[in-house]
Amino acid sequence: METTAVKDETANVRLDEMGLVSRFLSLLVPVLALVWVVALPQRLGLLIYPEQIVALMFGASLAVVYLRRKAGDALVLRIANWGAGCLSIALGIYVSWRFPVLSEATHRYPTEALLLGILVTALSMEALRRVVGWTLIIIFALLFAYAVFGDWVPGSLQGRPMAAADVLRFLGTDSSAVWGQTLQIAAFVVVVFVLFGGLLIACGGGDFFTQLAMRVAGRGPGNSAKVAVTASALFGTVSGSAVSNVMSTGIMTIPLMKRAGFTPAQAGGIEAVASTGGQLMPPVMGAAAFLMAELLMVPYKAVALAAMLPAILYYLSVYVQIDFIARRDNIPSLSGLDRRGIVSVVRDGWLAVLGFAVLLFCIFHWNMRAEVAAVWAFAALAVTGLAAGFARSSKQGMNWRQMLNVVIDTGRTTCDVLLITAVSGMIIGLLSTTGLGFALSMYLLEFGGTSLFGLLLVTALIGIVLGLGLPTTGVYLLMAALAAPTLVQLGVEPMAAHMFVLYYGILSMITPPIALASFAASSLAGASKGQTEIEAFRFGWIAYFLPFLFIYKPGLLLIGSWAHIGYVFASSVLALVLVTGGLVGHSLKPLGPALRCAWLSIGLLVIAPLAEIGGDWLEYGVSLIGLVLLVSSLVPTRREASVRT
Repeated sequence: METTAVKDETANVRLDEMGLVSRFLSLLVPVLALVWVVALPQRLGLLIYPEQIVALMFGASLAVVYLRRKAGDALVLRIANWGAGCLSIALGIYVSWRFPVLSEATHRYPTEALLLGILVTALSMEALRRVVGWTLIIIFALLFAYAVFGDWVPGSLQGRPMAAADVLRFLGTDSSAVWGQTLQIAAFVVVVFVLFGGLLIACGGGDFFTQLAMRVAGRGPGNSAKVAVTASALFGTVSGSAVSNVMSTGIMTIPLMKRAGFTPAQAGGIEAVASTGGQLMPPVMGAAAFLMAELLMVPYKAVALAAMLPAILYYLSVYVQIDFIARRDNIPSLSGLDRRGIVSVVRDGWLAVLGFAVLLFCIFHWNMRAEVAAVWAFAALAVTGLAAGFARSSKQGMNWRQMLNVVIDTGRTTCDVLLITAVSGMIIGLLSTTGLGFALSMYLLEFGGTSLFGLLLVTALIGIVLGLGLPTTGVYLLMAALAAPTLVQLGVEPMAAHMFVLYYGILSMITPPIALASFAASSLAGASKGQTEIEAFRFGWIAYFLPFLFIYKPGLLLIGSWAHIGYVFASSVLALVLVTGGLVGHSLKPLGPALRCAWLSIGLLVIAPLAEIGGDWLEYGVSLIGLVLLVSSLVPTRREASVRT
């Protein structure tokens, strides 16, 4: 074994001959993001377009993708990767230099613009194939073909044909394509937040989240799984990725759940659902949330506030299911958890508390842009973390090398996001310049005019299907360009429309047959992928209903009066408890068949938008019936427990 390890290490060193260049390029990506966010060029009196900075970041990200090596790569492949990496770097530098000229006078340099378009498209597509596979490439190819042969399409979707060379020039030089808004948001907002999250974890945030989760979970039934839910929610606020969240927290939480008595499939399903919700949990959500703020032209804090109540309901549903299942299956409270006192947890995690406090204060009190607030939070963490590490007065401090590694890791992890958003920008640009986006929106609008609910079902299905082959960011951008505007034209609140497509883009993480988060959790749990997917689908049931509540009960997104918001939230909590009890067949005590059916049916009726059918009084009446049913079932149980005590 030792000899094999030495051989593997030697091979890795040999194959990592470009490692230094990759690290430098990875370092360059977040550094350039910081330079632009703090407006350094403007402070120095330089006239720099954001597209010029984005081009450098994109070129560096492409190169990082191409310079990734795998053991066993042939010499020819390594040379090809070298060449593609060098071309990517040259592309970024050249576009950054020539963009001011080409963006305004492409017609004067048609050959140069054409070559740039060919290079941008070819390098992007091959890098994308390596990162996420063929799905997004196929969508791009279909739209490119439509741009060139649109007149061949019959009916209302028939388009005006364009020369292939003109399409390539557009893709390579236009600000509404690859260098446009989507890539800029990822480059200047997402990268900075990932940098902040990485530094937060490096400063001891991981241990702080874990200990805080153990405190919140308490000592009740199924507390090991409740730790998983709470820890994943906390980790998700800084990771924004379901799969990476599973791999980070699942290593600890899945064995704990199995040791307590949960089946491997249940443990994997719980972790997958809890980690998927991290993209929905404020204050730091997934990359798509920052894109949503820009597309809606609202401050990021508006998106974070709107997402707050749905996120609470999402995790509360999982929490209640765990409690009821643990009581039903007699899964005891797991003893031996290292639960420190809350004062000790906060004292040891003061750097994480400081980072979040600065971020929230800057966003909600000083009304800073999200990326500027993240820079301030990053600066506060960096200064205090380095000072603590130098003084060695805190086990949460860091040194310069650790902070440098955080910056480099940020570049490595965000290069995929930059690539996906760049290609998504190209697709959105094609939808716009060909008029196909408008035509599809009109088609959906006609369909929605006959049935809004039917349009919502179709939109949800498309979001889930697209999510089977695309990351959340790509799904959201496509659906935000096609379906969300149609929903808004039908009278749906813009925030509700965009939240609807966001949720159904994320749900592919736990929806069979792909369910990437479930797949990652099943590998850690040692369970079959199919069983883990079924459990995840079951634990995440509420996420399939919540988006419809955004449309029919927008109070859940803090839209409307406070009285209405309070009622919608309280009735949603009531419904999730009733439906969960009906599905599990147990609450604080077993539920008989009749009572189980009553809980399930009344719970679903409470969720349903009955006000659309019979007015407010019908909805209030059903909610009152549900409350009486719940209280009448639980109060005797509490009394029996008191008598036994």
